[in-house]
Amino acid sequence: MLRAITAVLLAGLIMIVQVSIVNRLPLPGGGAPDLVLLGVVMFALARGPVPGAAAGFAMGLAADVLPPSAHVMGQYALVFCLVGYAVGRAAERAPGASAVTVIVAVMVAPLLAAGVGGLLGDPRADWHTLPRVWPVLVMYNLAVAAAVFWGVSRFSARRHRREAVPTGAYPVRRHV
Repeated sequence: MLRAITAVLLAGLIMIVQVSIVNRLPLPGGGAPDLVLLGVVMFALARGPVPGAAAGFAMGLAADVLPPSAHVMGQYALVFCLVGYAVGRAAERAPGASAVTVIVAVMVAPLLAAGVGGLLGDPRADWHTLPRVWPVLVMYNLAVAAAVFWGVSRFSARRHRREAVPTGAYPVRRHV
């Protein structure tokens, strides 16, 4: 119960920071890191495909409602739901490849958002601006993802500690 409340509070904090601070930063290239995407990716890595899809849908729906929302309702809910499911599924199938999963998700998610926006008739999603905007978005998201991934893996509950190895002479097994 405490973990669920913490996850909801963290999701709300991510949404507030994204809307009130990150989206207003005058960063070069016209892009900004997508903290909501990174939150969905990290949650899906930790919890799996179904909770990742549910968190992606909820955070995407909140992103659809919060200002400035000038797109079709449910567009980001669909994108983040698919990303959360895919990342959770990839984490289940290859547990040791979390960093690769994060990199692929950060690179594919803007393309998926542009594709869904194009299918839903979003006038901002056209194929002429995508090659100009996509590298900037990926660069910002990868830079922030590296810090977030390091922080989450550093402070996650499952720490792998080295087991103590006894020192000294081992008894020699005699063959009879």
